[in-house]
Amino acid sequence: MSEERFPHGPIPKFSPRNSRHRRLFSSHDAAPYLLTTFTNAVWLEKRPGELDALLGPHQELVLANVEADKYLVGRTPDDEMERVEKLEPAYYIPSDRWVYEDTMTDAEQLEEIDRCMDGTREVFNRIEARDDLPTQVIPIAKGWKHWHFERCRRTFEDLGLSYCAFDVTQYNSINMILEDVHRLIEVIGPDGVLLIGKLSPDHLRRCPPEVVAATGVDHWRKNSQTESGRFSRELYRFWAARAYAAISSAQTRLDHFGSQSNVRIHG
Repeated sequence: MSEERFPHGPIPKFSPRNSRHRRLFSSHDAAPYLLTTFTNAVWLEKRPGELDALLGPHQELVLANVEADKYLVGRTPDDEMERVEKLEPAYYIPSDRWVYEDTMTDAEQLEEIDRCMDGTREVFNRIEARDDLPTQVIPIAKGWKHWHFERCRRTFEDLGLSYCAFDVTQYNSINMILEDVHRLIEVIGPDGVLLIGKLSPDHLRRCPPEVVAATGVDHWRKNSQTESGRFSRELYRFWAARAYAAISSAQTRLDHFGSQSNVRIHG
């Protein structure tokens, strides 16, 4: 699978209700992909005209059911399909669940990973059965252990999916991110990975070549603001070029893995 068939490069995560975000990214040729969360997307669902005004012909929406646990509780494939049907995003990341290291047993971790994979299967099959939906599914890999990713691999292979997302939003160490990303690649063997939560070019250039896309908020926002606090489309263009170059360089530096104590937090 060519990475060009799926999102690649830096992908800004944005809030549709924020008018400054909309003005910054509307038809911006340096932002071919825009990502928003399932909950934030309700603003667009209620205002279909805003989505049409936001996206230029070269831009595609990535809708991600990847957010805080409190929003995921009770969410069903029926809920997911309702939003997908109304927004018709180009890509959808379905059925996220939470998997924690220190507060969950192995059995509890397995249960949540299986719930994520079961939801992914159902949403994928329902989208595939709809000829009128242009949406492609990007599954999310959950966990960090070898057996966690093995559980995901079986589902991805069954569905014929070789591009996946991986959420590192709550990690506090780039070394830990790299360790887990390498383990994911070793077990699952994806053609492409969308890294959720880290957009620093300094971090991205250390990722393996399978990391072809990354999304987040803080880094693009910080680097797109003028001294007055306004967003600049030119500053964003400059930052996006740096981030894209960092992802493209794809240089893994295993010698940088430190032995210092790090904390891994999964959600």
